[in-house]
Amino acid sequence: MNGASARLVTASPAPSATPDPWAAYAPYTIAGLRARSYGQGQIEIVREIERAAGFTRYLVAYPSDGLRITGMLNVPAGSGPFPVVILNHGYYPLDVYQTGNGSKLAADYLASRGFLTISPDFRSHAGSDDAPNLFRAGHVIDTLNLIPLAQKLPQARPGKLGMWGHSNGGAITAKAIVVSDQVAAAVIYSPASSNIAEDYQFRVERSRARAGQPPGRRTGVIDRVDVEFPVAPDAAPDLYQRLSPLPYLAFVSATVQIHWGSADETVPYKWPGDLLDGLRAAGKPVEYFEYPGQPHSFTGAANQLYLRRIAEFFGAQLAVAGQS
Repeated sequence: MNGASARLVTASPAPSATPDPWAAYAPYTIAGLRARSYGQGQIEIVREIERAAGFTRYLVAYPSDGLRITGMLNVPAGSGPFPVVILNHGYYPLDVYQTGNGSKLAADYLASRGFLTISPDFRSHAGSDDAPNLFRAGHVIDTLNLIPLAQKLPQARPGKLGMWGHSNGGAITAKAIVVSDQVAAAVIYSPASSNIAEDYQFRVERSRARAGQPPGRRTGVIDRVDVEFPVAPDAAPDLYQRLSPLPYLAFVSATVQIHWGSADETVPYKWPGDLLDGLRAAGKPVEYFEYPGQPHSFTGAANQLYLRRIAEFFGAQLAVAGQS
């Protein structure tokens, strides 16, 4: 070629991306939950449970990722449509939990004041199908699948809804509001940690105590913790960051109200405090109420004050949501 020798120039291969060693668990991360869709099917009225003052209580069931999930529906008297609140209960041993445990008091209070309330049992609870709850995300998925189904109920007022959660249900609610933009108002009451590594450690220590083992010993602890957390935080710190809602609070579109008692025997201030600080840092609207001397579940006059506050909060926030 014009007397010049031709030289073949080859490009250096592009560096390959490092594979994610925890790719199998990506669907349970916040990004994974945000990437999928929810709400196939409809809510089934299984039977009427009772007619109470101002509302009727039903046992219901709905589909969630191929599972049949049961729950409690309270429908106010009248023709509606009614603003909707989903209530997420806290931890109960599976062998003692019954539909409505942990949510009935708040659900009844709200229903008697004109809110349509629905309280999912979650997978493996009461009459629901049994299934793994990997990284505690299964219960979040059951809640997210319920949101569009609750919005389609004929008695439901169109638009965004409210969500309430106590203890573990508070952590479920914190996750739900970083995934769904269909929650206008969220009440988070004495919540479990929104840091999933902390939540893991709490559950392991509780399992040790129940097994009669000293703190720091893992051998011999065999229960659902081992099934729900197939890899521990120290082996996968990056994965646990992606599983936790705290780094994703910029996605929250709900107005949030947090309640905590200073004598809580289960939840230290750090857990609601981390959520409160994170929401404030993200510029999100949040209210915080502390109840001096109150335990994990409030009692007496403080409990009545808390109930009145949540009813007023949902009333105000869902009225605005219903106009948008």
